[in-house]
Amino acid sequence: MARPPSPRPPSGASLADRLGLPLVLLAALGLRLWLAAGTSGLTMDSPLYVRMAEALLARRPEPAPAHHGYPLLSALGMLVAPGRELPGRAVSLLASLALVALVWWVARRRLSAPLALLPAALVALHPLLAVYGVAIMTESSFLALAFAATALLEAGRPLAGGALFGAAWWVRPEAVVLAPLAALLAPIRHRERALALALAVCVGLPHSFVLGWAEGRWTLTPKTVLVHAPRDEARESEWRLADTTAFADSVGLAARLARDGPAIARAYPTRLAAHARRALEAWPWALLVASVVGLVLLGRPAAWLAFLALPLTYPWLAAPADLRFAQLLVPTLALAAGVGAERARERDVRALLLALALVAVGVVTLWTGPAGRLAHAFDDGPIASLRGAGAWLAANTPADAVVMDRKSYVPFFAKRRHVQLPDEALDVVLAHARASGATHLVVEEYVVAGLRPQLAPLLDRDALRHERRVRLVFATRPAPGEGVAVFEVAR
Repeated sequence: MARPPSPRPPSGASLADRLGLPLVLLAALGLRLWLAAGTSGLTMDSPLYVRMAEALLARRPEPAPAHHGYPLLSALGMLVAPGRELPGRAVSLLASLALVALVWWVARRRLSAPLALLPAALVALHPLLAVYGVAIMTESSFLALAFAATALLEAGRPLAGGALFGAAWWVRPEAVVLAPLAALLAPIRHRERALALALAVCVGLPHSFVLGWAEGRWTLTPKTVLVHAPRDEARESEWRLADTTAFADSVGLAARLARDGPAIARAYPTRLAAHARRALEAWPWALLVASVVGLVLLGRPAAWLAFLALPLTYPWLAAPADLRFAQLLVPTLALAAGVGAERARERDVRALLLALALVAVGVVTLWTGPAGRLAHAFDDGPIASLRGAGAWLAANTPADAVVMDRKSYVPFFAKRRHVQLPDEALDVVLAHARASGATHLVVEEYVVAGLRPQLAPLLDRDALRHERRVRLVFATRPAPGEGVAVFEVAR
């Protein structure tokens, strides 16, 4: 099959070409640094990635429910940047800025110089991409690698594109969905598609050897634990002592599908609707209208359209309907909106002004809606209080202390081993703390309010006077809801 000619920008660099991208990148950098100054960049998963990076640096990788690509990048960052948190945040920042430049590069192949800046600006100023661009999380690195792969396939470079898809697999498992779809949609020959996919496998498959080294068993991904029947309530996802698969998938994928397949299929429509709602929060109606127009008028397919398949994939898994997954759609939808604006410009000035007005309304809606609120209030706990409790533990406990906590922030800040606090009755929790070898127990006020109400007696001064199984050794409460208590487990 002959390769169709790729659209090329007109010869000669315009002012928009010379100054536009640097200005958009500067705006992207400023927004990300502003958000970084007001947030910790930490989520529940972040301590895991830091510990994985430290284990890789020490050449003793540990079993973990995550791919090793982002921790590996963070480990490389630790060689040049100080601290435990800065390297991972720096990796995300660089990847986030690279994504802005990649979107511009792809847009410039299809759009005029001024309008090629529109998709890049939407990616630069999107609240989710901005705040995750300074977080210790995988999304920015995965987006940069996977989108770069689609951009290279679109540009007729199948080997480089395939290699980057293999690298993206090291970061997140969604690469296995994107790679074949992107190869199919790219304007390349069948032989080049096969070469791209073969190289993706060659680059991605060695990750299984790293997983085997860490876990002592052959596996393609640790994410098969996400295949299970839906749970009706959030508390049903909390770990209990009877659950033997809390940290390792001891049930094979085939057995999981045989057991839960029908329930997963029945729940698909409901789960799909939930993911669709998150997508609308990440890309409001006004922006969606501009994108749909662009998709309809796109003409030939594009490799970057493969990202639109992700919301159809997540409902088959136990992946929550979370805004952080919806952000993976943004570069594709931004490019589609740019195409819509370009077609409007070709029609007349009024159509272009209407398209730009839609985009402006969409951006305002975006920042005043759930995505904007998440960017402003990214931390899911009182990080200052948690950091203070961790500092106390670091200064007042031996290095081999074991800290039981529902969340891993305090043990992470203390550089102490963390054991999970189960969702059981208080008596069972305290007995398990002693049996598991935990030396300290952490109870956060906001965790008691939402996830562990049975621990409330430990935050009650009168009830605590009669408690002999644990002893309060540290407490802080700078504001209501921000209290953190540390208990020593009696032996």
